[in-house]
Amino acid sequence: MANFTTNLTITTPKETTSATLSGDYTEVFSLSQVLDNNDALISILSNNVTIGSLTLSDCKTLMIKNSGSVGAELNILLNAWTNDPGNADNDTSAQYVSMLLGSGDFIMLPNLRVVGFNASNSCANALELDNAAPNSNMYADISTVSSGFDNTTDPVTIATADGDFWRVGDMIRCNAEIVEVTTISGNNLTVKRGMLGTTAASHGDGETLRIQFSNDYADFDKYSTSQTDASGRFKATNFFGYGRYAAQEAAGIVAGSISGKFYSAGYQELGLSGITSSTESGLAASTEYGFDITVDGSGLIDSDDLKFTTSANTKFGGSDGVLRKIQDIFDTLYYTAASGSTGSLIGEKVTVSIVNGDIRFTSGQRLSTSAILLAAPSGGETTPFGVGRMPAIGDVQAAVAARLPDDTIQDRKTGASSPNKGAFFYDDGRGNISGACSGTINYESGAIDLSGCPPNANFVVSANYGAAHAGGNKFEAAYANSIMQIQARSTNAKINTTIDLIGIK
Repeated sequence: MANFTTNLTITTPKETTSATLSGDYTEVFSLSQVLDNNDALISILSNNVTIGSLTLSDCKTLMIKNSGSVGAELNILLNAWTNDPGNADNDTSAQYVSMLLGSGDFIMLPNLRVVGFNASNSCANALELDNAAPNSNMYADISTVSSGFDNTTDPVTIATADGDFWRVGDMIRCNAEIVEVTTISGNNLTVKRGMLGTTAASHGDGETLRIQFSNDYADFDKYSTSQTDASGRFKATNFFGYGRYAAQEAAGIVAGSISGKFYSAGYQELGLSGITSSTESGLAASTEYGFDITVDGSGLIDSDDLKFTTSANTKFGGSDGVLRKIQDIFDTLYYTAASGSTGSLIGEKVTVSIVNGDIRFTSGQRLSTSAILLAAPSGGETTPFGVGRMPAIGDVQAAVAARLPDDTIQDRKTGASSPNKGAFFYDDGRGNISGACSGTINYESGAIDLSGCPPNANFVVSANYGAAHAGGNKFEAAYANSIMQIQARSTNAKINTTIDLIGIK
Protein backbone atom coordinates (compact mmCIF):
# COMPACT_ATOMS: atom_id res chain seq x y z
CA MET A 1 0.00 0.00 0.00
CA ALA A 2 1.47 3.35 -1.08
CA ASN A 3 1.29 6.75 0.60
CA PHE A 4 -0.07 10.03 -0.73
CA THR A 5 0.49 13.59 0.47
CA THR A 6 -1.59 16.66 -0.38
CA ASN A 7 -0.09 20.05 0.44
CA LEU A 8 -1.76 23.44 0.26
CA THR A 9 0.20 26.63 0.93
CA ILE A 10 -1.20 30.16 0.84
CA THR A 11 1.38 32.93 0.94
CA THR A 12 0.69 36.64 1.36
CA PRO A 13 3.12 39.51 2.01
CA LYS A 14 2.33 39.18 5.74
CA GLU A 15 1.93 35.49 6.37
CA THR A 16 2.08 31.93 5.08
CA THR A 17 -0.53 29.32 5.90
CA SER A 18 -0.23 25.67 4.95
CA ALA A 19 -2.12 22.42 5.42
CA THR A 20 -1.17 18.81 4.73
CA LEU A 21 -3.32 15.74 4.19
CA SER A 22 -1.65 12.34 3.93
CA GLY A 23 -2.46 8.66 4.19
CA ASP A 24 -2.41 5.29 2.47
CA TYR A 25 -4.03 4.59 -0.87
CA THR A 26 -4.66 1.64 -3.16
CA GLU A 27 -5.99 3.31 -6.32
CA VAL A 28 -5.52 6.53 -8.29
CA PHE A 29 -8.31 7.78 -10.55
CA SER A 30 -7.01 10.27 -13.16
CA LEU A 31 -9.03 11.97 -15.89
CA SER A 32 -8.63 14.84 -18.35
CA GLN A 33 -11.96 15.64 -20.01
CA VAL A 34 -12.55 18.14 -22.83
CA LEU A 35 -15.94 19.86 -22.41
CA ASP A 36 -18.12 21.77 -24.84
CA ASN A 37 -20.95 24.23 -24.16
CA ASN A 38 -23.82 21.77 -24.58
CA ASP A 39 -26.63 22.28 -22.04
CA ALA A 40 -26.56 18.53 -21.38
CA LEU A 41 -23.55 18.35 -19.09
CA ILE A 42 -20.96 15.60 -19.44
CA SER A 43 -20.57 13.16 -16.55
CA ILE A 44 -16.95 13.04 -15.43
CA LEU A 45 -17.32 11.06 -12.19
CA SER A 46 -19.86 8.78 -10.55
CA ASN A 47 -19.76 7.52 -6.98
CA ASN A 48 -20.86 3.94 -7.42
CA VAL A 49 -20.00 0.47 -6.21
CA THR A 50 -20.26 -0.84 -9.79
CA ILE A 51 -16.86 -0.88 -11.48
CA GLY A 52 -16.66 1.41 -14.48
CA SER A 53 -14.33 3.74 -16.32
CA LEU A 54 -15.81 6.85 -14.68
CA THR A 55 -16.66 5.53 -11.24
CA LEU A 56 -15.05 5.88 -7.83
CA SER A 57 -16.71 4.31 -4.80
CA ASP A 58 -14.88 6.50 -2.30
CA CYS A 59 -11.84 8.70 -2.11
CA LYS A 60 -9.42 10.13 0.43
CA THR A 61 -8.76 13.25 -1.58
CA LEU A 62 -10.20 14.62 -4.82
CA MET A 63 -8.87 17.48 -6.98
CA ILE A 64 -10.97 19.09 -9.73
CA LYS A 65 -9.12 21.67 -11.85
CA ASN A 66 -10.18 23.74 -14.82
CA SER A 67 -7.03 23.58 -16.95
CA GLY A 68 -8.69 25.21 -19.96
CA SER A 69 -8.55 28.84 -21.02
CA VAL A 70 -12.25 29.61 -20.42
CA GLY A 71 -14.71 29.05 -17.60
CA ALA A 72 -16.30 25.75 -16.59
CA GLU A 73 -19.55 24.87 -14.82
CA LEU A 74 -19.63 21.98 -12.34
CA ASN A 75 -22.93 20.32 -11.54
CA ILE A 76 -22.76 18.15 -8.42
CA LEU A 77 -25.51 15.62 -7.71
CA LEU A 78 -26.26 15.13 -4.01
CA ASN A 79 -29.11 13.63 -2.05
CA ALA A 80 -31.30 15.91 0.01
CA TRP A 81 -31.98 14.97 3.64
CA THR A 82 -34.62 16.21 6.06
CA ASN A 83 -34.37 16.81 9.77
CA ASP A 84 -36.78 14.83 12.00
CA PRO A 85 -36.23 16.12 15.56
CA GLY A 86 -35.77 13.31 18.06
CA ASN A 87 -35.44 10.69 15.34
CA ALA A 88 -33.03 9.65 12.61
CA ASP A 89 -32.65 11.98 9.64
CA ASN A 90 -34.49 11.04 6.44
CA ASP A 91 -33.14 10.80 2.89
CA THR A 92 -35.62 12.30 0.44
CA SER A 93 -34.61 13.18 -3.13
CA ALA A 94 -31.89 14.18 -5.54
CA GLN A 95 -30.46 17.69 -5.33
CA TYR A 96 -28.07 19.51 -7.67
CA VAL A 97 -25.44 22.06 -6.68
CA SER A 98 -23.88 24.13 -9.45
CA MET A 99 -20.61 26.08 -9.23
CA LEU A 100 -18.26 27.88 -11.60
CA LEU A 101 -14.51 27.39 -12.00
CA GLY A 102 -12.56 30.06 -13.85
CA SER A 103 -9.58 29.18 -15.98
CA GLY A 104 -6.90 27.71 -13.70
CA ASP A 105 -9.24 27.47 -10.70
CA PHE A 106 -9.37 24.25 -8.72
CA ILE A 107 -11.05 22.72 -5.68
CA MET A 108 -9.76 20.06 -3.28
CA LEU A 109 -12.10 17.74 -1.40
CA PRO A 110 -10.80 15.46 1.40
CA ASN A 111 -13.64 13.02 0.67
CA LEU A 112 -16.96 12.76 -1.17
CA ARG A 113 -19.15 13.23 1.94
CA VAL A 114 -21.45 16.09 0.95
CA VAL A 115 -25.23 16.18 1.47
CA GLY A 116 -28.08 18.61 1.10
CA PHE A 117 -30.13 19.40 4.22
CA ASN A 118 -33.45 21.13 4.79
CA ALA A 119 -32.63 22.69 8.17
CA SER A 120 -30.10 25.15 9.54
CA ASN A 121 -29.08 22.81 12.36
CA SER A 122 -26.49 20.04 12.14
CA CYS A 123 -26.94 17.08 9.81
CA ALA A 124 -24.41 15.09 11.90
CA ASN A 125 -26.19 15.33 15.25
CA ALA A 126 -29.58 13.63 14.93
CA LEU A 127 -29.27 11.26 17.91
CA GLU A 128 -26.72 11.55 20.68
CA LEU A 129 -25.09 9.37 23.31
CA ASP A 130 -23.71 11.30 26.28
CA ASN A 131 -21.45 9.33 28.64
CA ALA A 132 -23.62 6.25 28.12
CA ALA A 133 -22.66 2.98 29.77
CA PRO A 134 -23.05 -0.10 27.54
CA ASN A 135 -26.17 -2.07 28.45
CA SER A 136 -25.36 -4.35 31.38
CA ASN A 137 -26.79 -7.35 29.48
CA MET A 138 -23.93 -6.90 26.98
CA TYR A 139 -26.40 -7.25 24.11
CA ALA A 140 -29.25 -5.38 22.40
CA ASP A 141 -32.38 -6.94 20.93
CA ILE A 142 -32.28 -6.33 17.17
CA SER A 143 -34.49 -8.72 15.22
CA THR A 144 -35.99 -12.20 15.24
CA VAL A 145 -35.18 -15.42 13.43
CA SER A 146 -37.97 -16.39 11.02
CA SER A 147 -37.10 -20.05 10.86
CA GLY A 148 -35.36 -22.19 13.46
CA PHE A 149 -32.07 -24.01 12.99
CA ASP A 150 -30.58 -27.21 14.37
CA ASN A 151 -27.57 -27.78 16.60
CA THR A 152 -25.38 -29.55 14.03
CA THR A 153 -25.24 -27.55 10.79
CA ASP A 154 -22.14 -25.36 10.68
CA PRO A 155 -22.18 -22.99 8.94
CA VAL A 156 -25.94 -22.55 8.72
CA THR A 157 -28.09 -20.03 6.85
CA ILE A 158 -30.90 -18.51 8.89
CA ALA A 159 -33.81 -16.31 7.82
CA THR A 160 -34.32 -13.13 9.84
CA ALA A 161 -37.09 -10.59 10.07
CA ASP A 162 -34.88 -7.92 8.49
CA GLY A 163 -31.40 -8.42 7.08
CA ASP A 164 -30.69 -4.66 6.98
CA PHE A 165 -30.02 -4.67 10.72
CA TRP A 166 -26.95 -6.87 10.34
CA ARG A 167 -23.37 -6.56 9.05
CA VAL A 168 -20.79 -9.18 8.09
CA GLY A 169 -18.70 -9.96 11.16
CA ASP A 170 -21.51 -9.34 13.66
CA MET A 171 -21.64 -11.52 16.75
CA ILE A 172 -25.29 -12.52 17.27
CA ARG A 173 -26.69 -14.09 20.41
CA CYS A 174 -29.64 -16.48 20.06
CA ASN A 175 -30.60 -17.84 23.47
CA ALA A 176 -27.27 -19.05 24.91
CA GLU A 177 -25.44 -19.51 21.60
CA ILE A 178 -23.40 -16.86 19.82
CA VAL A 179 -22.92 -17.05 16.06
CA GLU A 180 -20.82 -14.94 13.68
CA VAL A 181 -22.22 -13.54 10.43
CA THR A 182 -20.11 -14.45 7.39
CA THR A 183 -22.42 -13.46 4.50
CA ILE A 184 -25.72 -11.59 4.10
CA SER A 185 -28.17 -12.08 1.24
CA GLY A 186 -31.39 -10.13 1.66
CA ASN A 187 -32.89 -11.32 4.95
CA ASN A 188 -30.76 -14.47 5.06
CA LEU A 189 -27.63 -14.67 7.20
CA THR A 190 -24.96 -17.35 6.93
CA VAL A 191 -23.28 -17.82 10.29
CA LYS A 192 -20.53 -19.76 12.04
CA ARG A 193 -21.68 -21.61 15.13
CA GLY A 194 -20.69 -21.74 18.80
CA MET A 195 -18.58 -18.58 18.99
CA LEU A 196 -17.07 -16.86 22.06
CA GLY A 197 -17.08 -20.02 24.18
CA THR A 198 -20.68 -21.04 23.48
CA THR A 199 -22.03 -24.36 22.16
CA ALA A 200 -24.23 -24.88 19.11
CA ALA A 201 -27.85 -25.52 20.07
CA SER A 202 -31.23 -25.92 18.38
CA HIS A 203 -33.39 -22.80 18.08
CA GLY A 204 -37.07 -22.50 17.21
CA ASP A 205 -38.99 -20.08 15.02
CA GLY A 206 -39.37 -16.52 16.27
CA GLU A 207 -36.43 -16.51 18.68
CA THR A 208 -34.94 -13.10 19.45
CA LEU A 209 -31.65 -12.27 17.79
CA ARG A 210 -29.42 -10.04 19.91
CA ILE A 211 -26.31 -8.16 18.88
CA GLN A 212 -23.56 -9.05 21.34
CA PHE A 213 -21.02 -6.58 22.76
CA SER A 214 -19.26 -8.48 25.48
CA ASN A 215 -15.49 -8.25 25.10
CA ASP A 216 -14.65 -10.44 22.10
CA TYR A 217 -11.13 -10.95 23.47
CA ALA A 218 -12.73 -13.31 26.02
CA ASP A 219 -15.57 -15.81 26.26
CA PHE A 220 -18.95 -14.07 26.33
CA ASP A 221 -19.58 -14.90 30.01
CA LYS A 222 -16.14 -14.10 31.45
CA TYR A 223 -17.26 -10.63 32.56
CA SER A 224 -20.58 -9.42 33.91
CA THR A 225 -20.38 -6.10 32.04
CA SER A 226 -18.63 -4.72 28.96
CA GLN A 227 -15.09 -4.08 30.19
CA THR A 228 -11.45 -4.24 29.14
CA ASP A 229 -9.51 -7.42 29.83
CA ALA A 230 -6.44 -7.82 32.04
CA SER A 231 -4.27 -6.69 29.10
CA GLY A 232 -6.26 -3.49 28.61
CA ARG A 233 -8.06 -4.61 25.43
CA PHE A 234 -11.67 -4.44 24.31
CA LYS A 235 -13.30 -5.52 21.06
CA ALA A 236 -16.89 -5.70 19.84
CA THR A 237 -18.40 -6.07 16.38
CA ASN A 238 -20.79 -3.16 16.91
CA PHE A 239 -21.03 0.13 18.80
CA PHE A 240 -23.07 -1.29 21.69
CA GLY A 241 -26.16 -1.77 19.51
CA TYR A 242 -26.43 1.86 18.40
CA GLY A 243 -26.78 2.98 14.79
CA ARG A 244 -28.62 -0.12 13.53
CA TYR A 245 -31.92 0.39 11.70
CA ALA A 246 -34.38 -1.55 9.56
CA ALA A 247 -33.60 0.99 6.82
CA GLN A 248 -29.92 1.57 6.18
CA GLU A 249 -30.08 5.20 5.09
CA ALA A 250 -29.11 6.73 8.47
CA ALA A 251 -27.38 3.64 9.89
CA GLY A 252 -23.97 3.84 11.49
CA ILE A 253 -21.99 6.25 13.66
CA VAL A 254 -20.95 9.79 12.71
CA ALA A 255 -17.22 9.96 11.96
CA GLY A 256 -15.29 12.08 14.45
CA SER A 257 -18.07 12.05 17.07
CA ILE A 258 -16.84 9.22 19.28
CA SER A 259 -15.31 9.69 22.71
CA GLY A 260 -15.11 7.61 25.85
CA LYS A 261 -13.60 7.62 29.31
CA PHE A 262 -12.72 5.01 31.91
CA TYR A 263 -13.62 4.80 35.57
CA SER A 264 -10.96 5.51 38.15
CA ALA A 265 -10.26 2.79 40.73
CA GLY A 266 -11.88 2.83 44.15
CA TYR A 267 -9.53 3.20 47.13
CA GLN A 268 -9.30 3.80 50.85
CA GLU A 269 -6.63 5.79 52.71
CA LEU A 270 -5.61 5.56 56.34
CA GLY A 271 -5.82 9.32 56.88
CA LEU A 272 -2.12 9.89 57.64
CA SER A 273 0.21 12.68 56.51
CA GLY A 274 3.92 13.03 55.92
CA ILE A 275 4.50 9.31 55.44
CA THR A 276 7.61 8.33 53.45
CA SER A 277 9.25 5.00 52.79
CA SER A 278 11.63 5.63 55.70
CA THR A 279 8.86 6.42 58.21
CA GLU A 280 8.69 4.00 61.15
CA SER A 281 5.35 2.22 61.31
CA GLY A 282 5.45 1.58 65.03
CA LEU A 283 4.50 -2.07 64.52
CA ALA A 284 6.50 -4.67 66.44
CA ALA A 285 9.26 -6.53 64.64
CA SER A 286 8.81 -10.21 63.72
CA THR A 287 5.13 -10.09 64.68
CA GLU A 288 2.09 -11.48 62.85
CA TYR A 289 -0.80 -9.08 62.16
CA GLY A 290 -4.06 -9.55 60.31
CA PHE A 291 -6.97 -7.49 58.98
CA ASP A 292 -10.08 -7.83 56.82
CA ILE A 293 -10.76 -6.24 53.44
CA THR A 294 -13.62 -6.22 50.95
CA VAL A 295 -12.62 -5.59 47.33
CA ASP A 296 -15.08 -4.43 44.66
CA GLY A 297 -17.97 -5.80 46.72
CA SER A 298 -17.04 -9.34 45.69
CA GLY A 299 -16.73 -10.70 49.18
CA LEU A 300 -14.80 -10.38 52.41
CA ILE A 301 -11.20 -11.53 52.58
CA ASP A 302 -10.67 -11.95 56.30
CA SER A 303 -7.67 -12.13 58.58
CA ASP A 304 -7.46 -15.91 58.24
CA ASP A 305 -5.84 -15.16 54.88
CA LEU A 306 -4.73 -11.55 55.25
CA LYS A 307 -1.96 -12.23 57.73
CA PHE A 308 1.48 -10.73 57.39
CA THR A 309 4.56 -10.96 59.59
CA THR A 310 6.84 -7.99 59.99
CA SER A 311 10.58 -8.37 59.59
CA ALA A 312 13.27 -6.62 61.55
CA ASN A 313 12.54 -3.67 59.24
CA THR A 314 9.40 -2.01 60.64
CA LYS A 315 9.54 0.99 58.35
CA PHE A 316 6.72 1.39 55.84
CA GLY A 317 9.09 1.17 52.85
CA GLY A 318 11.85 -1.15 51.77
CA SER A 319 12.01 -4.58 50.17
CA ASP A 320 11.05 -6.19 53.49
CA GLY A 321 9.13 -3.27 54.99
CA VAL A 322 5.54 -3.28 56.21
CA LEU A 323 3.91 -2.30 52.89
CA ARG A 324 5.93 -4.90 50.98
CA LYS A 325 4.77 -7.59 53.42
CA ILE A 326 1.13 -6.59 52.93
CA GLN A 327 1.53 -6.37 49.14
CA ASP A 328 3.01 -9.89 49.05
CA ILE A 329 -0.21 -11.23 50.60
CA PHE A 330 -2.37 -9.43 48.02
CA ASP A 331 -0.18 -10.74 45.20
CA THR A 332 -0.48 -14.30 46.50
CA LEU A 333 -4.28 -14.06 46.77
CA TYR A 334 -4.43 -12.80 43.16
CA TYR A 335 -3.37 -16.29 42.02
CA THR A 336 -4.33 -18.53 44.96
CA ALA A 337 -7.76 -19.19 46.41
CA ALA A 338 -8.27 -17.93 49.95
CA SER A 339 -8.63 -20.78 52.41
CA GLY A 340 -10.86 -19.36 55.13
CA SER A 341 -12.66 -16.41 53.52
CA THR A 342 -16.09 -16.15 51.94
CA GLY A 343 -14.72 -14.16 49.01
CA SER A 344 -11.86 -14.42 46.55
CA LEU A 345 -9.20 -12.13 45.10
CA ILE A 346 -8.29 -14.46 42.25
CA GLY A 347 -7.85 -12.24 39.21
CA GLU A 348 -8.49 -9.10 41.29
CA LYS A 349 -5.52 -6.91 42.09
CA VAL A 350 -5.06 -4.73 45.17
CA THR A 351 -2.11 -2.42 45.71
CA VAL A 352 -0.94 -0.70 48.87
CA SER A 353 1.37 2.28 48.48
CA ILE A 354 2.31 5.71 49.75
CA VAL A 355 0.31 8.42 47.95
CA ASN A 356 0.69 12.09 48.89
CA GLY A 357 2.10 11.18 52.29
CA ASP A 358 -0.70 8.74 53.15
CA ILE A 359 -1.11 4.95 52.94
CA ARG A 360 -3.57 4.04 50.19
CA PHE A 361 -5.20 0.67 49.42
CA THR A 362 -6.33 0.74 45.78
CA SER A 363 -8.42 -1.67 43.73
CA GLY A 364 -6.57 -2.97 40.67
CA GLN A 365 -9.83 -2.88 38.70
CA ARG A 366 -11.40 0.26 37.29
CA LEU A 367 -14.94 -1.03 37.28
CA SER A 368 -17.95 1.13 38.07
CA THR A 369 -18.26 -0.99 41.24
CA SER A 370 -14.58 -0.66 42.17
CA ALA A 371 -14.24 -0.16 45.95
CA ILE A 372 -12.05 -0.95 48.95
CA LEU A 373 -13.29 -1.39 52.51
CA LEU A 374 -10.84 -2.10 55.36
CA ALA A 375 -11.90 -3.66 58.64
CA ALA A 376 -10.37 -4.90 61.89
CA PRO A 377 -9.48 -8.60 61.97
CA SER A 378 -12.47 -10.87 62.51
CA GLY A 379 -10.48 -14.05 63.19
CA GLY A 380 -8.83 -13.12 66.46
CA GLU A 381 -5.49 -12.12 64.90
CA THR A 382 -3.49 -9.20 66.22
CA THR A 383 -4.74 -5.99 64.64
CA PRO A 384 -2.30 -3.47 63.16
CA PHE A 385 -4.90 -0.70 63.56
CA GLY A 386 -4.29 1.60 66.51
CA VAL A 387 -0.63 0.50 66.74
CA GLY A 388 2.20 3.01 66.21
CA ARG A 389 1.47 5.23 63.19
CA MET A 390 -1.45 3.05 62.15
CA PRO A 391 -4.76 4.75 63.07
CA ALA A 392 -7.58 2.94 64.87
CA ILE A 393 -10.01 1.40 62.40
CA GLY A 394 -12.64 3.97 63.37
CA ASP A 395 -10.29 6.78 62.37
CA VAL A 396 -9.48 5.41 58.91
CA GLN A 397 -10.65 7.70 56.09
CA ALA A 398 -13.97 6.89 54.40
CA ALA A 399 -13.63 4.78 51.26
CA VAL A 400 -13.59 6.58 47.91
CA ALA A 401 -15.70 4.82 45.30
CA ALA A 402 -14.87 4.53 41.62
CA ARG A 403 -15.86 7.54 39.57
CA LEU A 404 -15.64 8.94 36.08
CA PRO A 405 -13.33 11.85 35.28
CA ASP A 406 -15.07 15.18 34.74
CA ASP A 407 -15.85 16.21 31.17
CA THR A 408 -14.31 19.63 31.76
CA ILE A 409 -11.56 21.07 33.92
CA GLN A 410 -11.28 24.57 35.33
CA ASP A 411 -8.23 26.79 35.21
CA ARG A 412 -7.39 27.75 38.80
CA LYS A 413 -6.19 31.21 37.84
CA THR A 414 -8.79 32.32 35.35
CA GLY A 415 -11.73 30.08 36.27
CA ALA A 416 -12.19 29.28 32.57
CA SER A 417 -13.44 25.79 31.72
CA SER A 418 -12.02 23.64 28.96
CA PRO A 419 -12.53 20.03 27.79
CA ASN A 420 -10.70 17.47 29.92
CA LYS A 421 -9.12 16.03 26.77
CA GLY A 422 -6.56 13.90 28.60
CA ALA A 423 -9.32 11.81 30.20
CA PHE A 424 -10.87 10.71 26.90
CA PHE A 425 -10.24 8.39 24.00
CA TYR A 426 -11.60 9.80 20.75
CA ASP A 427 -11.66 9.16 17.01
CA ASP A 428 -10.13 11.32 14.29
CA GLY A 429 -12.94 10.97 11.73
CA ARG A 430 -10.84 8.49 9.73
CA GLY A 431 -11.45 5.41 11.84
CA ASN A 432 -8.48 5.82 14.21
CA ILE A 433 -8.84 6.10 18.00
CA SER A 434 -6.28 7.80 20.21
CA GLY A 435 -6.03 9.62 23.53
CA ALA A 436 -6.59 7.55 26.68
CA CYS A 437 -6.09 4.41 24.55
CA SER A 438 -5.64 3.54 20.90
CA GLY A 439 -7.69 1.55 18.44
CA THR A 440 -9.99 1.57 15.42
CA ILE A 441 -13.67 2.15 14.71
CA ASN A 442 -15.77 1.15 11.68
CA TYR A 443 -18.37 3.88 11.24
CA GLU A 444 -20.77 1.71 9.25
CA SER A 445 -20.88 -1.41 11.44
CA GLY A 446 -19.69 0.25 14.66
CA ALA A 447 -17.05 -2.46 15.14
CA ILE A 448 -14.59 -1.15 17.73
CA ASP A 449 -11.19 -2.46 18.79
CA LEU A 450 -9.30 -0.82 21.69
CA SER A 451 -5.86 -1.46 23.15
CA GLY A 452 -3.63 0.28 25.67
CA CYS A 453 -6.63 0.82 27.94
CA PRO A 454 -6.58 0.56 31.73
CA PRO A 455 -6.85 -3.17 32.59
CA ASN A 456 -10.18 -4.51 33.86
CA ALA A 457 -11.98 -1.22 33.36
CA ASN A 458 -15.56 -0.14 32.70
CA PHE A 459 -16.16 2.86 30.48
CA VAL A 460 -18.82 5.16 29.07
CA VAL A 461 -19.10 6.40 25.49
CA SER A 462 -20.41 9.44 23.68
CA ALA A 463 -21.24 9.59 19.97
CA ASN A 464 -23.76 10.76 17.36
CA TYR A 465 -25.74 8.43 15.14
CA GLY A 466 -28.88 8.26 13.02
CA ALA A 467 -27.77 11.34 11.07
CA ALA A 468 -27.32 12.17 7.40
CA HIS A 469 -23.56 11.97 7.95
CA ALA A 470 -23.72 8.68 9.90
CA GLY A 471 -22.05 5.48 8.77
CA GLY A 472 -19.84 4.77 5.82
CA ASN A 473 -19.91 6.25 2.34
CA LYS A 474 -23.39 5.45 0.99
CA PHE A 475 -24.35 6.04 -2.63
CA GLU A 476 -27.39 3.87 -3.30
CA ALA A 477 -30.15 5.36 -5.45
CA ALA A 478 -32.57 5.30 -2.52
CA TYR A 479 -30.15 6.87 -0.05
CA ALA A 480 -26.81 8.59 -0.29
CA ASN A 481 -24.68 10.64 2.09
CA SER A 482 -22.02 11.54 -0.47
CA ILE A 483 -21.58 13.10 -3.88
CA MET A 484 -23.26 10.78 -6.37
CA GLN A 485 -22.13 12.35 -9.63
CA ILE A 486 -20.05 15.25 -10.95
CA GLN A 487 -20.94 16.73 -14.34
CA ALA A 488 -19.34 19.65 -16.17
CA ARG A 489 -19.50 21.87 -19.26
CA SER A 490 -17.74 24.85 -20.77
CA THR A 491 -19.41 28.17 -20.03
CA ASN A 492 -18.16 29.57 -23.32
CA ALA A 493 -20.30 28.99 -26.40
CA LYS A 494 -17.32 29.25 -28.75
CA ILE A 495 -14.41 27.64 -26.89
CA ASN A 496 -14.10 24.28 -25.15
CA THR A 497 -12.45 23.86 -21.77
CA THR A 498 -10.74 20.95 -20.02
CA ILE A 499 -11.34 19.53 -16.56
CA ASP A 500 -8.53 17.58 -14.90
CA LEU A 501 -9.57 15.30 -12.09
CA ILE A 502 -7.45 13.19 -9.70
CA GLY A 503 -9.04 10.99 -7.06
CA ILE A 504 -7.06 8.91 -4.57
CA LYS A 505 -8.74 5.93 -2.97
